[in-house]
Amino acid sequence: MRLVLLLAALCVSGACLGQTPAPTFSDYPAAVRRTGRPVAPKLLPGTAAWYFRTRIREAARQKPNFAGHYVLAAWGCGAECLSSAIIDVETGRVYFDGGSLCCWFSSRLPEKPENFEPIDFRVNSQLVVFTGLLNEEGRNEPHYFAFEGGKLVAVR
Repeated sequence: MRLVLLLAALCVSGACLGQTPAPTFSDYPAAVRRTGRPVAPKLLPGTAAWYFRTRIREAARQKPNFAGHYVLAAWGCGAECLSSAIIDVETGRVYFDGGSLCCWFSSRLPEKPENFEPIDFRVNSQLVVFTGLLNEEGRNEPHYFAFEGGKLVAVR
């Protein structure tokens, strides 16, 4: 009987299908640190971030909105397409991978759900969720990344 109950509990959680639960923001906590005046972003000519320097400079003036002391900034790169960068407002360092996110309203999401954001993140978490196609390929679904050591690392 216990075995049956255990198997039923696993199936309800998705484990019997080989699925793991989606990561949550609380799974990847970040300490929210008070920062003084934001440091200007360090933008070097010839780098990928240099081409988006106006957007990055504007975003760097904001208070942190991601992973404690970072600003995650996004801007349009075409119809239903976004590029993004992560700016450390304490050091001015810019993390930019040059990737894009697009096509989030497909057969999976035929209508815009209320409060939908293609990039979802929190100031008290290192988790960021990109929903759509990454670099216009792969599966159109949520993609989970943790910001660790200056890089977005896929999780799940």
